[in-house]
Amino acid sequence: MTDTKLHDLLTQVHEQLKQQDGIDDESQALLQKVLSDVKTVSSSDNSDDLEQDLTDRIEQQAVQFEHEHPTLAEILRQIMDTLGRIGV
Repeated sequence: MTDTKLHDLLTQVHEQLKQQDGIDDESQALLQKVLSDVKTVSSSDNSDDLEQDLTDRIEQQAVQFEHEHPTLAEILRQIMDTLGRIGV
């Protein structure tokens, strides 16, 4: 169930990215990297350092998007919560 939730959240982020014109290229590239890392970490056994770095980057993106893209910020926080529930 948690994997399904994570997949749904990742799909929501991709949909939001398609709809958002105001995200600069650097932020969009960083967000794409975060999403790719979420998929990698959730599907394999990785080191704690990579998992902590991922959590930090997701939080950084959520804070950055808070004012201009609140929907993306909320989805990122849900991803962090879901990853925490599956032990990442």
